[in-house]
Amino acid sequence: MVLIILLPTLAAINLVACFFFWRRKRPLSKAKQSDPSYFADEEDNENVDSMLIDISTLRVATGDFADSNKLGDGGFGAVYKGILPDGDEIAVKRLSKSSTQGVEELKNELSLVAKLRHKNLVTLLGVCLEQQERLLVYEC
Repeated sequence: MVLIILLPTLAAINLVACFFFWRRKRPLSKAKQSDPSYFADEEDNENVDSMLIDISTLRVATGDFADSNKLGDGGFGAVYKGILPDGDEIAVKRLSKSSTQGVEELKNELSLVAKLRHKNLVTLLGVCLEQQERLLVYEC
């Protein structure tokens, strides 16, 4: 008699728990992912604009993206070492031109990455979005 009451009750509790767990782990809807205002407000976009670095500065720093300065290739593009005019060493990630990520989406991502601070993460110094280039500049 106790089992007849206990088993359906436990099954119902299990179903409710599974539903809440599934709902909590579900990714953002496509509408929220594509809405720039969902991730970043206007102030964040202004912060990204203040991080813009001129492409001519990066071309000089990396020797016009010379192969001798290439540190490696990844899934999103190549990384080059460079030295800014003030002597600071940088790493420049040149994002692949075949990437489908748009400029606004990239700015949103940058506004989030720029806020991250951890001893095991390199700091994002700036970005270049000129002449069909998408370059991320990190400290070395």
